Amino acid sequence: MGPFRRLACALAPLALMCACEMPYLGRDGTVVFPEQGARGATIVTENGIVFRDRDDVPSRIVRHSTSEPWRAPVGFILPRSGRFTETSRPTVVATNGLAFALRPSDTRVPSWGGEVLVRVDIIAPAAQGTARLGERIVVVLDGAGRDTLVLGDIALSQLGAYDHFGVVDATEAKLVVPMLPGNHKSLASAAIEKREREGSHASRDLAGALKSAQLMLGAASPSEEARRLLILTDGRVAPDAAAMHEIEALGVSGVIVSAVPSDVGVDPMLVASLATAGGVARSADTLPPRVAMVRDAVPAAGIVMFNDTRVAFAGNPAPSHVLESSGGGVIWHPNSGDLWLGDVRAGEARTEVIRITVPPYIAGHKFTFEVTAHATDATGGQERTFYAEVPCTYDDDIERIANSRNGDVIAYASALATLKRLDAAFVGDDVKRAGGIRVVARMHAQSMTLLARDTGDHAIAEQAEILNSLLATLGP
Repeated sequence: MGPFRRLACALAPLALMCACEMPYLGRDGTVVFPEQGARGATIVTENGIVFRDRDDVPSRIVRHSTSEPWRAPVGFILPRSGRFTETSRPTVVATNGLAFALRPSDTRVPSWGGEVLVRVDIIAPAAQGTARLGERIVVVLDGAGRDTLVLGDIALSQLGAYDHFGVVDATEAKLVVPMLPGNHKSLASAAIEKREREGSHASRDLAGALKSAQLMLGAASPSEEARRLLILTDGRVAPDAAAMHEIEALGVSGVIVSAVPSDVGVDPMLVASLATAGGVARSADTLPPRVAMVRDAVPAAGIVMFNDTRVAFAGNPAPSHVLESSGGGVIWHPNSGDLWLGDVRAGEARTEVIRITVPPYIAGHKFTFEVTAHATDATGGQERTFYAEVPCTYDDDIERIANSRNGDVIAYASALATLKRLDAAFVGDDVKRAGGIRVVARMHAQSMTLLARDTGDHAIAEQAEILNSLLATLGP
C-alpha cells in the first residue's frame, strides 16, 4: 500500500466524523446528535441549535468601558441531550413580613464570562386582617382598546398569593392565559402584551369567551371569597343576545361581573349592559378613572406593607450587572444592578426572572452574587436592609457547566422568552433569525415533564404543567 493510500485510509474515519449530520429534536424533547462519543454541550445560537466540543473553549470578550453593549462569548448553553437533570435550591433573603427566594440557573459559571438567570420569588406573608381570601378571577379582552395592556396590568397587580387567574380573548374565544396561581403575573402580562402586539382581524365571539370564563371559574368554593369576571371592552361591537345570556348565567351562579372601557368614548350604556350582574355602570374618557374602576372590580390582595422595594445584585470578585428583567425596573450602578419592585402588599406573591452578567475569571475560583434587599416599612417608615449570598464556581469545561444547569429556572425563563420578555437571554437580538425560540421552549417544558417523572417532585410536575398549558395557548 502506497503512502498516499495509507494516508487516505487514515483520514477516512476523520472525514466521516466531520461529515456528521446536524443535531435534531427528538419526540421526547431531547436533542439527538448523530455523532458518537462527542463530548460537549448544546448551544442555542441565532442560527438554531449547534454542538460545541468541550475542548473548544470560547475566548473572553474584553470590554473597555461600561458604555459598550453587552455581548456573551457563546450562545445559550444546554446539556448535550437537551434534557435537564438538576433543579435549583433557593437562597432566601428575608426580614419580618417580606422574603425573596433566589433560584439561580447555574452553580457553575463559565470562566470566559457570560450570564446567569435568577428566578426571584417575592413573598409577603399576610397577618390576620391584612389581606383578603384567595379568589378566582378571569379577565376577558373584548376588542383592542388602546389601554387594554395598562388596565390588564392594573388588574394583575391586585392579585395575591392565594388567587388564581386566567385571561380569555373574545376574538374567536381564544385562551390567552390558562388558570395560573397569582404569583405568575409577568407571564400573564407578557401574554396580554403579545396578544395586543400581534392583533387580530378575526370575528369576535364574546359569548364563547364568556363560556370559557365560566368553565375556568368553576363552581363556588367555600375556601374562596369570590369569583370575579372583568371584561375590558373597546365598545366597538355591542354584545349580542347570546353574550347577554352568558353574563346573566354568570351572575346567577354567583360570579361578580364588571366591565370597564379599554378605550375612550365607549358608550356607558354598553358598559352597563355588560355588567348586569352588579359591575361598573359608567364610562370614562380619561385613564385614571378607569384605573380606579379596575381596582374596584378586582380588590387588592392586601394593604401596602412595604414601599420602595428593591433587590441589589453585586458580583465578587468582579462587578456584575442586571441586564434584563421579566417585570419590575432595572437600575444600573457602576459595579452592580438593582431590580426595582416598588410597593409590596400583604399576601402578595410574584415571580420574576432576571439576567445578570458574570465577568471572566480563573477556573476553580469562587464567584458570589452578593444580594442586598432594601424596603421601607409602610407603617413606621423605617428602611430595612437584609443580605444574603448566592455562591457559584468558575469552570472552563462547557460540558460540566451544561450538565449542572438548573432546568426549573431555565424552563420558566424560556416560557417568558417566547412572550418577548426575556428573548435576548437565549439568542440575543437575532432571535427572529432562528424563527423564535418556541421549539426550544417546548423542549424545556418537555424536559421538565420527564424530570418530574424521574424525581417524583410535585413542584416540578406543577411547573411543567403550567409551562405546557401556557405554550399550548400560544399555538404551534
